Amino acid sequence: MPMRYVLRKNTDVSDAVIGDLRTRFGFSRPFAAMLIRRGLITDAAIESFLHPEKNELPDPFSFADMDRAVSRVKRAIGAGERICVYGDYDTDGVCATAILTDALHTLGANVMFLLPSRFGEGYGLNCGAVDAMRADGVRLILTVDNGISAHAEIAYAKTLGMDTVVTDHHRCHETLPDAEAVVCASRTDQDPALGALCGAVVAMLAADALGVRIGKYLPIAALATMADVVPLNETNRAIVRKGLPLIGMQPGLSALLDAAGVAEITGESVLSFILAPRINAAGRMGDATRAVWLLMTDDPEERKTLAAELESDNVRRRAEEQRIFREAEAQITEPEPRILVLRGTDWNTGVIGIVASRILERHHCPVLLFSEVNGLLVGSGRSVPAVDLFQLLTRHRELLLRFGGHRLAAGATIEISTFETLRKALMDDLSERFPDGLPEEERLVEDRLALSEITPAFAQELTYLAPFGEENRAPLFLIEGTLSDVRTMGRDGAHIGAKLSDGNTTVRIVSFGNGDRYADWSTIKKARAYAALELGSYQGRPEVSVRTETVECPVDETVRDAIAECIRAIRSGKPLPDAETLKLLPRVSDAEIRATYRALLPRLKRGTPRDCLTETEQTALLPLLEIGVVRYENGRFFAEPVQEKKQIQNALLYPVIISGKI
Repeated sequence: MPMRYVLRKNTDVSDAVIGDLRTRFGFSRPFAAMLIRRGLITDAAIESFLHPEKNELPDPFSFADMDRAVSRVKRAIGAGERICVYGDYDTDGVCATAILTDALHTLGANVMFLLPSRFGEGYGLNCGAVDAMRADGVRLILTVDNGISAHAEIAYAKTLGMDTVVTDHHRCHETLPDAEAVVCASRTDQDPALGALCGAVVAMLAADALGVRIGKYLPIAALATMADVVPLNETNRAIVRKGLPLIGMQPGLSALLDAAGVAEITGESVLSFILAPRINAAGRMGDATRAVWLLMTDDPEERKTLAAELESDNVRRRAEEQRIFREAEAQITEPEPRILVLRGTDWNTGVIGIVASRILERHHCPVLLFSEVNGLLVGSGRSVPAVDLFQLLTRHRELLLRFGGHRLAAGATIEISTFETLRKALMDDLSERFPDGLPEEERLVEDRLALSEITPAFAQELTYLAPFGEENRAPLFLIEGTLSDVRTMGRDGAHIGAKLSDGNTTVRIVSFGNGDRYADWSTIKKARAYAALELGSYQGRPEVSVRTETVECPVDETVRDAIAECIRAIRSGKPLPDAETLKLLPRVSDAEIRATYRALLPRLKRGTPRDCLTETEQTALLPLLEIGVVRYENGRFFAEPVQEKKQIQNALLYPVIISGKI
């Protein structure tokens, strides 16, 4: 499924307003326009947005039940009751566990922590863990990054004489668990802005409410925020901005960077792509408690040993990920699935979530991967924006033993005998909701840029918008020009480099991971590229790196949509679009249709992306699609083997595009 790139609304900003902002702050034209489109005009609003690290964090008592949670924890500390911080094995859960365990230790609490085994127990509180805590003398369970769905387990703990205080951020069910306090970011009876926080930040704010100075926890909270892919709203941007400069001062994270061979922290990417995978690897490949100890221990030698173990785990995790990915891909036969529900007998349940993300990137549909564990199937899923995975699973909860998660990521456990029933139910559900297939994903494009506006000064200004992540992606810009010098780069030609010129200015562009599109991109002359800008240096001088997600032939948006409607109608067997839509199609002669097919045939045999074809070429292929000479899958046109002669005049679209006759 191709990505749909959409220009941000209200892109026409008054020159006078832009000029005023440039005079007051010295911003470049495109950066001033970006701020205005976001409604940032006053000095105070601009200062707050560009420097979120100066903003205050939320009042911890703005959480419902925070006062009750603090009261119960302080009572436990005063009475010397044994407290157990019960966490999770992913980065957010590990960070939350380390933060609150350390905070309680600072307060003199009789505290321990416990994480479930990803393999033996799975996510969340379980009755076996409750028994273990009771045997260890625990009187108060304090959950972090879990607990909101643990109704039965919390009730069971109460029968054993144990109280529970929940701190979590996952989606609430219809009723809250019967705990002493439920501090959850997703509760609807409090400020909705809190709903974007990850579990570790909820834990940090609970520590703040208890009176602990939380400055030293900011780098850990920043790591969890990026790792859990929560929306980077005002508060989360502030946490990452505050925490990122302190990463090197957190002893455990510093040791992990050393083990990974990273000498310099260049931005938030070090959190997402270096630290988070290694913290996660502890629980994916073994015991996640090692990662908690790494963040808490005062022993330099122990830190070094633990960091080396996590580095080794991460290497093994990558190899396991590749194996599962290949095996899962081999099961996929449907060309444009609405959902993929796959299973393996020995897939590492600590890795299947990552693999689900990779498969989603390739097939652009929700993915659920299951693996057999102790006679059950344990699954992890990822989803596209059009499908709320948590709600989808909720609609079929009668088939699930347990489930939980978010809109874009969720987990579930089912009986082995239920797999096919669940798979069919989910497929039928989405087929009914999306009879014409899943909608195209949309990627917001910030603005059109002249090539002359791509300067180091502008790239430097863009860094004020960081950190980039969920709901605050690095801005994309539309640039156009003549494409030349297209070439493959990197190992095995995995990437593409090229030049883009408007006659006065030439910029070098690079597209990572798109090496397989070289043959198509090399045929494009006039090109439209969607590019992100990053400030770097070359031979000691500042230089802008122009990274393109895709390159395409410029096509009018209304014509593009008309062609897309025709493709959908042909493939679904439905009537052609209305006359107003068909009038938008370019006129193409019979000779042009035949010449286009002959010229494109070598590319059509391997499949050519629609966005690499001009308006005329796409339109010329429509009647051929209608009579079965070509087919269309995953955003590409393919040549079909023709067993018998077919008459193009039989296509209903033939007279439309030849003469405009409807």
